[in-house]
Amino acid sequence: MTFPARTRNHVNDLVEPNAKDTTRMLMPEDMARMRHHDLLVEAHRHRLARQATAGRWWRRLAHYAQQRADHAEGAITEP
Repeated sequence: MTFPARTRNHVNDLVEPNAKDTTRMLMPEDMARMRHHDLLVEAHRHRLARQATAGRWWRRLAHYAQQRADHAEGAITEP
């Protein structure tokens, strides 16, 4: 996400090689926008992790249920 530069000095601070030594002042709206973006990224990653975990859980549960059903019928399955 990019934010509009306020002044020419602000742009120079961003492109200088030693920009880590400089301090930038951000508007509260910019800080809120950055925080909101971070929260959206975190929520997206969490959603993907839940989907992947849920898929593995249901496959494992289905395999277990199949084993139980086979055992109840007298058949033996390999784990």
